[in-house]
Amino acid sequence: MASFIMKQMMGSQLDKVKELAGGDGEKKDGASGSSGGGGDDEEDPEVAEARREADEKRNAKYAKMERQREEVRQNIREKYNIKKKEEPVPPPCEGRLTADKKGPIPLPDDDDSFDPIKMATDALNTISEKLPFKLPWK
Repeated sequence: MASFIMKQMMGSQLDKVKELAGGDGEKKDGASGSSGGGGDDEEDPEVAEARREADEKRNAKYAKMERQREEVRQNIREKYNIKKKEEPVPPPCEGRLTADKKGPIPLPDDDDSFDPIKMATDALNTISEKLPFKLPWK
């Protein structure tokens, strides 16, 4: 954090100080600390071959482990009469793959379909008809 703040304040001057102090700053030009000089982008063929062989060994190891695990799973399935789960293949469908998205609730139009005074009087009339007595203002 302090390095970030210092770098913001001092710019590239901090990199020069790190190089002089022998810190593990980033080497940008490839001139310092690079054996062979130049071809940083390309690996040594021996290193590339060793890395490829290590990847192959690792992949073979994990494939062998997975085969062993599958054998154990199959033995358990046979012992307890468990059927292997098969993923159902969905039938091909046209159009959207997901459910239709719900949009905003449509607002009533500005015509006479929404009249709050009429709605209130209708509600009052309905309630007053169900009352056992007459309202004094009706």
